[in-house]
Amino acid sequence: PALPGSQPAPGSGSAGSGDVVSRTRVRRGVPFRDRFGSGPPRGSARGISARSLRSLEGIAERSAGRWGPGGSTDPRHRTNVPGPAVDRRALLRLIGGGAGVALASRAAFGRTPKRMYLAARKNAAGAFRVSGFRPEGALCLDLPLPARGHAFALHPERPVAVCFARRPGTFAVAIDLLRGSPIARFGSPPDRHFYGHGAWAADGRLLYASENDFAGGRGVIGVYRADDGYRRVGELPAHGVGPHELALLSDRETLVVANGGIATHPDAPGVKLNLPAMAPSLVYVERRGGRLLERLRLPRGLRRLGIRHLCVAGDDRVAIAMQYEGPRGDVVPLVGMHRRGAPLVLFDAPEPVLRGMRHYCGGVAFDASGHVVAASAPRADAITLWDARRGRYLCSVPVADGSGVAPAGVAGRFLASSGRGGAVVLDAGGRRRVIDTAEVAGSRWDNHLAAAG
Repeated sequence: PALPGSQPAPGSGSAGSGDVVSRTRVRRGVPFRDRFGSGPPRGSARGISARSLRSLEGIAERSAGRWGPGGSTDPRHRTNVPGPAVDRRALLRLIGGGAGVALASRAAFGRTPKRMYLAARKNAAGAFRVSGFRPEGALCLDLPLPARGHAFALHPERPVAVCFARRPGTFAVAIDLLRGSPIARFGSPPDRHFYGHGAWAADGRLLYASENDFAGGRGVIGVYRADDGYRRVGELPAHGVGPHELALLSDRETLVVANGGIATHPDAPGVKLNLPAMAPSLVYVERRGGRLLERLRLPRGLRRLGIRHLCVAGDDRVAIAMQYEGPRGDVVPLVGMHRRGAPLVLFDAPEPVLRGMRHYCGGVAFDASGHVVAASAPRADAITLWDARRGRYLCSVPVADGSGVAPAGVAGRFLASSGRGGAVVLDAGGRRRVIDTAEVAGSRWDNHLAAAG
């Protein structure tokens, strides 16, 4: 039977909608064995081209899904996470079977000439920058930041991105991606700070930002008016502590928010103030009035598993990446999936994989088909790949201090950035290709990567 794990909001319907699917008891030192049994994805469809299928078929044949390029034993390509072989037919079924699902988060502006990847970085001189580069690595945008940046909110209709400060930072910069210049600089109120993430309303007028009401010990969602100089016009309750990443669902009215559950204060940087009482949650909130629609909590034995990052597919499946604050020897799931009205599924992986990830995921992304999830594991020097339909581990690809990850526009393929510098194209077959980013040599990319265009 499913384990009770959530509290649907009063009047939200579907009792048990936040249950956790598991085949084992929740106990210390034992990994979950979970499956995502919802069947093929639903929603708007996009077919996978024959060319893409042939390309990935060749990748599967050449690399057999083993970690490292072509199964290399070069120590520079090693990861702390073992990577089992991926069956060729299974891989093709995964990325090509049925209809693909367009990503909800992809920027839809038409004037951007080609895809651009955005990331914050620290250059060789120690200065903080925000940069954009093309898929082949050519730098196309580079601007100074007053301090360390974190993640981006991509405008749904125009070539605009907002870069937020890493917590406990208070600045944000709106950037014109065509001209490579800032549009506006704005900040959080004095009694708030940003958590580094934001999401746009569907019409691009309002911007929502996860924030810390540190005096009140609660999370809030700041609301900013883009057509009025990014003036802050209000806030919504986050219905939890430590809200981090958030996104808008396809109904254009519901925000999904990852509440990490950790209380912090800017006067005590890096100190986690409430670990014994952590209460992470995934919540669904009305964007207009802030009403709680649904709250999902983890079982008591996993209350130190902070839900920090998420991404949303076009059919509103929400993939989550988590970070564990419990005893070092515990083996816990770190990647999961949820859809409103269904149980939470914690993805299955062999115990050596979970131990190698060392309780930490840095970011998460769907591929172009919606069938593969990538979750970064910087402590393992790897990007992990997961079957989004069956809820299980596929393989790992080595990326030193790999944290930023974004879809690369082709089924099964992603682009990842390294905290030690450089970027890599990788795929669900386990193959990787280093991108030439010589123009920013010596830089250290920050935690997140956004694909625009």
